[in-house]
Formats: sequence, structure tokens, C-alpha cells
Amino acid sequence: MTGERARGAILYSTAGALVAGGATWWVLAAPPEEPADQASRWRAAVEQQLPDVDGQADAKTASLAAGSEETLESFVDTGSYLVSLVCRGGPDSFVRVSLSRTGNDSGLGVRCSENLPPDSFEVGLGGVMRMTVMVGDEGPVVFRYSLQRVPR
Repeated sequence: MTGERARGAILYSTAGALVAGGATWWVLAAPPEEPADQASRWRAAVEQQLPDVDGQADAKTASLAAGSEETLESFVDTGSYLVSLVCRGGPDSFVRVSLSRTGNDSGLGVRCSENLPPDSFEVGLGGVMRMTVMVGDEGPVVFRYSLQRVPR
């Protein structure tokens, strides 16, 4: 009987040690609380600098690669809106933002490499806003915009 008890004690002790080791590994292998990569820090920065607010018509954040072009759309009621935009990226990074559908406007250049305040401008919209964002040769960047209706 003593041999069986000893084998049982060894078996349970070994199982307990494996469970404790697994739990320790799991805790130590957990991802860090703060964003580890630069793009996550840029995203947090633009969302803090241009936060969601009550009454805004729309807001979006996009991560964009160097040299890329993306069209962002917002469906809104007809009226005047304040468009605010901000960008973060590496050294010498910038985006060019255009609201023209025909390509006749050269767009607004927004520097991403500096800690600049958001750019804002007023625009009249008729149901949809299409914004084309073109990233320069340096990237990636994180771009954010928000729309707020201008009271009349």
C-alpha cells in the first residue's frame, strides 16, 4: 500500500508542478498593455487629438501604406460641414487630401511627421463626402478625419 501512495503522491506533485509552470508561462507571455508598434501609437495619437464627440456626423481612422491612395466616404445630410483632419507618420511623411471627383483640385497637403494640430475647413456637402487621401513616398501613416455639421 505504501508504494501505491508514493506513486500517487509523485503523480499528483508532477501534475501540480506542470499546472503551475503552465500558469506562470501564460502570465509571462501575455502581450504588453501599451501599444508596442509605432502604428498603434500613431493611431492612439490621432484619435486623442481628434476624438469622437457628440453630434459629429462621421469620423474615420485609416492606416495607409507609403504611395497608396484610398477613397473614404461619409454619407451625410445636405448642408455645411466642418472637416477636420490629422495625420501621423515617420520622418518626411505627408498626405494629400482631395474632395474633387474629377481630379481638378490638387488637394490639401497635410504633414504627418510633425506633431501639428488638426487642419480644419468648411465645405458644403450634398448627401455624400468622398475624400481621396494620397500618401507620399514616405510611410506608413495613420490618417483621421471627422465631420461636424455647421449650425446655420
